[in-house]
Amino acid sequence: MENDLTFYEAVQKYPAFPKFTILKIDLYRRGVLYSDRVIEEFGRYPGPFILKDGTSVMTAAGECMPDDHYTIDFHNGKLGIFYKGEFVEETEFCPRPRFFGETTSSGIPMEKIGMFRPQVLNIWTDRYCHFWEKGNQCKFCSINALFKERKQLDKGIYEAEDIRETIKEAMKEPGRFSMITVTGGANPNGKEPFDDEVARYIEVIQAIGDNFESPRIPLQLTSCAFSKKQVKKIYDETKAMMYCPDIEVWDRNLFAEICPGKAKYVGWDNWVKSLIDAVGIFGKGLVATNIVLGVELAADNGFSTEDEALKSNLEGCEFLAKRGVAMMGLVWRPVKGSAFYKRRQPSLEYYIRVSQGLHDIRVSYGLHCEFDDYKHCGNHGDGDLHRID
Repeated sequence: MENDLTFYEAVQKYPAFPKFTILKIDLYRRGVLYSDRVIEEFGRYPGPFILKDGTSVMTAAGECMPDDHYTIDFHNGKLGIFYKGEFVEETEFCPRPRFFGETTSSGIPMEKIGMFRPQVLNIWTDRYCHFWEKGNQCKFCSINALFKERKQLDKGIYEAEDIRETIKEAMKEPGRFSMITVTGGANPNGKEPFDDEVARYIEVIQAIGDNFESPRIPLQLTSCAFSKKQVKKIYDETKAMMYCPDIEVWDRNLFAEICPGKAKYVGWDNWVKSLIDAVGIFGKGLVATNIVLGVELAADNGFSTEDEALKSNLEGCEFLAKRGVAMMGLVWRPVKGSAFYKRRQPSLEYYIRVSQGLHDIRVSYGLHCEFDDYKHCGNHGDGDLHRID
């Protein structure tokens, strides 16, 4: 990160860009450690934290650089964010939902089924990606390694009834959740590729939907890209409102290099086709995809300059926006357990420029991404900008 802007320098250089969004991006880039006192009081995995303006931040998984990370410690009786020993801002951890500590009728702790963000309930259908079996996992991803480390690696977990009961209990807390996301590891098995994954998603989303009378609920499915027939089946048989197959990398050649499993079982062309076809099923603005900003520069054959990477990503965003698909940007950190661990990240300035560009393009095509804004996701700097439109 030589010649990289600090948070304060970035705020001065980009005064029109919200400073708390800059801080959020930089917190995720550099990583966050907790002091011993914070761990003693809140535990090792306390969940998301919230900045003073309500912006949520997902704590970064993986190790931090020993001399270039943020720390959360106590400050004047409150929690504070520090960088190299200097106080930056106050913060607080997102309150844990009331259903934490409850169990399902089969004895499963509900907190193992429903992960949380400030206004989002996250349901994992499983914690295992089949792409890892033959070394085809995305090179920035650590999902199997992370869940194995936390002793949560599962190929086919919790019954539908356990999920149904967890959602029912979570909905008893008024105003706590405004959206549900459902996701899981990739599974290309089945009569047709991904039929098994689709069947599992339908089972889980139906169980969730049993708790609601409305025909559609604010639920986003984040998954692999499926065929038009499979996407239609999901739409017809569940109450899901949004479909988000994450392409991860826009550039066609880098997609194949960085996401070999997705390239092998789906391919770039079919992934883009799935996104566009889904607009005709779910509707404009209700289909999205994420790119992992930064990996396009870290790859072996990646872009040589940030300007080249910026141009590629914005071209991709506009291509999809014209067709009713919202491209969002995730902040990448080289996490332990991934093939890209310890590879160099792009600058803070790069993330600011891409975030602004993605946002501006989406707005120009009438796409607003409330499902990944400052209340719903802790890793979308570009999504947070919609609050100031």
